[in-house]
Amino acid sequence: MLTLCGSWARERHIQTCSLAYGKQSVASARGGSSHQQHPFMALVSPGCTQEYGEVYAMHFVYSGNFLAQAELTQFDAVRMTMGISPETFGWLLRPGESFQAPEAVLTYSERGLGQMTRNYHDFYRNHLIRSPYRDKKRPILINNWEATYFEFDTEKLLEIARVAAGAGIEMLVMDDGWFGKRNEANCSLGDWVVNEEKLKGGLPYLVEQINALGMAFGIWFEPEMISPDSDLYRAHPDWAIRLPGRAPVQSRSQYVLDLSRTDVREYVYESVAAILRSANIAYVKWDMNRQLSDLGSAWLTADSQGELSHRFVLGLYELQERLVTEFPDLLLENCSSGGGRFDPGMLYYSPQIWCSDDTDAIERLAIQEGTALIYPLSTMGAHVSACPNHILKRQTPFETRGHVALAGTFGYELDVTKLDQEELAMIPAQVALYHKYNDLIRGGDYYRIASYRENHSHDCWAVAAKDRSEVLVTWVQVLARANVHSRRVRLRGFDPKARYRLEDTEQIYAGEMLLRGGFLMENLSGDYKSRIYRFERV
Repeated sequence: MLTLCGSWARERHIQTCSLAYGKQSVASARGGSSHQQHPFMALVSPGCTQEYGEVYAMHFVYSGNFLAQAELTQFDAVRMTMGISPETFGWLLRPGESFQAPEAVLTYSERGLGQMTRNYHDFYRNHLIRSPYRDKKRPILINNWEATYFEFDTEKLLEIARVAAGAGIEMLVMDDGWFGKRNEANCSLGDWVVNEEKLKGGLPYLVEQINALGMAFGIWFEPEMISPDSDLYRAHPDWAIRLPGRAPVQSRSQYVLDLSRTDVREYVYESVAAILRSANIAYVKWDMNRQLSDLGSAWLTADSQGELSHRFVLGLYELQERLVTEFPDLLLENCSSGGGRFDPGMLYYSPQIWCSDDTDAIERLAIQEGTALIYPLSTMGAHVSACPNHILKRQTPFETRGHVALAGTFGYELDVTKLDQEELAMIPAQVALYHKYNDLIRGGDYYRIASYRENHSHDCWAVAAKDRSEVLVTWVQVLARANVHSRRVRLRGFDPKARYRLEDTEQIYAGEMLLRGGFLMENLSGDYKSRIYRFERV
């Protein structure tokens, strides 16, 4: 049994275990889908690899509580089930009413995990994601969160934007802290009014200045939440999810709004839409930073309380459907404390999801490997961040950070005004790589070649054009070795009957040789080093 597990900052790590008699399961009862366990399960034949073996897989198109279960019976039959978790769910089905359960996407591969991966990638790109950005490059953005946290004003944002625009970055995203009295994470959620003490001249002025630099503008919201210290909560305490007669549990100094209520959904939508109507805003980061608990609704009847967690998800979907309908050209990126709600249900509304709050390039190798096992690379929010990394305090080369982020949507999460000249000068080159290779990365076939998670030494993946005319290989040497030969790595994605030239060289390779004989990866000097190799058919 293969599943994806983890926690905040280490989402979707691949986990395998032997299938035993009885029932084995992964599940979520937190109101969201995917920090600790992911709504995915695969059964694989013994010894299954990327290229060989059988795989039966299922993936839930849903953003709330789930149960995925495999049962090996006394007669060696195997049953797989997937659906809404029964732990907190009940639904009163009245006469004449119907209930539609969420869908699951099932696939079978007789050519290992790699074919399963490509089945899912093609299906989601062609049949689930519907954004106008599905088949085109996303703007290279810079987000100010790790650059400033709550300590920013109009001039600081413009200072970042001026330097970023000069380096070729195309969008500035203003993260948490622009509204109400929000100078730390303990107030104002729900009070979606611009703080003009921070943003002198208001939001339209800031956006106009950003646009004048040739950059688009994006903004952060956390619409599903409410702070106890907010005007909204003081006016409508019954709008928060809570059990009657009990003090509600705070997480991150906030409660969750009851999206089963039509009046709450209307307030939330108009709060977000009013901001978007007020200025030329091209992008929204929609965040959700805590789990659901104290499941009680002042709106639902006593015999319908078991419906709350599911109605919450339906309310969320309704809000995002309204958003992309009124603002069809909006680039929406979903987020939930990083990758806490990275699931196919969210992909229906947003073509990309923030992969993890952990932006460390080496930790991202395992996170992005697990995510790319079932999701197209174009869906994975991935940024170059500052070093030492804000979570792990690890130092990695700026080049490596860029190469790892290229395997996702690609952007920046740092204060460019504080970079040294050497790193700042590398941004235009990284921007050029993105524009050169993104069409291939976004639409090509993904191949996992080596896993740092397994070998504790190096990582490697490739993306091949559908017609095998070009192949882009990314190699990360996590740990250097002493006094050893170059590694011979069997590549994937090549036409065995074709010949390929390695870009920027005159070296010609037979496709069959690269597939069966391998390619010599040089030993790089030092830990955390990386290279990109592009092969083009001749």
